[in-house]
Amino acid sequence: MMKNRQFIKQCTLVVLLTVWGCLTAHSQQNVLPLPLDSGISVKGSTLSYMLPTTAFKVTVDITKVREIKGYYADYAQTLLGLTNVVSENKTFYKVNHVQLEPMDVPDTRHAYLVQLTGAQAKTVPQETANQYPAMMLQLNSEPQAFTTHSEPIPDFFKNYSDLSYTEMEDSFVETTIIDGVVTQVPANRTKTVSKTNSQKAQEAADAISKSRKDQYTLVSGEHETPYPAETLERMLQELKQWEKNYLYLFTGLVLEDNIRYTFYIVPEEGSLSMPLFACGQSDGFSTTNLTNNSNAYWITFEPMMNTTAIEEALTASTPAKSAKNQGYRFRKAMPVRVSLQQQQKNLHDFGIFNMRQFGRIQTLEPQQNNIEIPSIGFIF
Repeated sequence: MMKNRQFIKQCTLVVLLTVWGCLTAHSQQNVLPLPLDSGISVKGSTLSYMLPTTAFKVTVDITKVREIKGYYADYAQTLLGLTNVVSENKTFYKVNHVQLEPMDVPDTRHAYLVQLTGAQAKTVPQETANQYPAMMLQLNSEPQAFTTHSEPIPDFFKNYSDLSYTEMEDSFVETTIIDGVVTQVPANRTKTVSKTNSQKAQEAADAISKSRKDQYTLVSGEHETPYPAETLERMLQELKQWEKNYLYLFTGLVLEDNIRYTFYIVPEEGSLSMPLFACGQSDGFSTTNLTNNSNAYWITFEPMMNTTAIEEALTASTPAKSAKNQGYRFRKAMPVRVSLQQQQKNLHDFGIFNMRQFGRIQTLEPQQNNIEIPSIGFIF
């Protein structure tokens, strides 16, 4: 009987020592919401971390279209029978493609201070704190623009200079005295006069007609010289380019420049939509003053959960502050369908992304000394 009691005491002592050892090895340090309440004094080693939230890198491809009126556009129909020509100089913009790339960034609204044990202070990867300033600077930067393709004005059109003057002979009768006799004799003189626009246009139209005739002569074989195939092809290319150059003087030019804009957005918690950018036909791309802009493109969020669950998650997203024995906070991402709209019309479905803004903030149980902070947030 005595032996049984001694055995029980030994077992009890072993269990108590084991439990005490677990408690001391995993004693939970305080995790306090920032900013700290007044009156709270924190001593010893600490670190601060922020929960992650979902940001998007937005890439927008826009085409800038420049229409340049030809010098002789007003004579295109009468001289060449062309009706589809540029009638005035103008520039307009159109959106080609929008792309989203999700990324985790620090959420400044959910920051916490952790009191560390001596052992923890030695193992915290403080170098990750250096990532925070650079990341926030990138998020707050202005949109970056890159021209990925640009069509220059053709040299012939840009440098075109037709002859504005021509020589014209003027015939008249001149009265002279020859051998004492008054005599009228015919005479003429050459003078320089300005060409009319119609005359200039006619000369350009004649150049087009001549180029086409020369092309026909080469293709039909009416020429007597047996040109090699490479030479014939080169001559045809030159004549076609000659024709195109003069046609531009009537039809005008339509030039396209492709511009790529990149910027970052961080959707608000619980917000189901936000303006993304604006692109007006005459104003071009902009990311300012979007709320009442009819040219604004909006991004919408549709959480893949019912309304009740959303309300519960949002209500629980701001836990009550406590000075002692609070565990680590973490937040899981929730699936959200993201779409692009303009004037409440769906333009594009980006698909489903995991977004932390719609996830519920939870508190880990105590005894989490071995938690890896970078796995649940950003150290700063």
